[in-house]
Amino acid sequence: MIKEVTYRYDFGEGDIVFEKKQVIEISEDVVIRVSKEMESGITVDRVAKTREGYYVYVEEVMLLHVDEGAIANFKIEELYDLSAIGLLTKLSNLTLGRDAL
Repeated sequence: MIKEVTYRYDFGEGDIVFEKKQVIEISEDVVIRVSKEMESGITVDRVAKTREGYYVYVEEVMLLHVDEGAIANFKIEELYDLSAIGLLTKLSNLTLGRDAL
């Protein structure tokens, strides 16, 4: 399921940051998100949900670096409804630059 969620990052000493992200929820504690910032790529994150409904970042399971041109035109919906093999193929093609426009 594709959702827009709020990540809660706690950097300690009261430094808390909230950030909205679009993710594909793989399971209760694993999501895939696309980052178009400086380190562009597709990340698989382990998260936890708070009682308030925020996703708290726990750890990065995997980061796939994707060419800036490919990620600029990429939409997370392209990953939704793929089979496991289709998802792995799509991700490997993106990292190899095969899906760049």
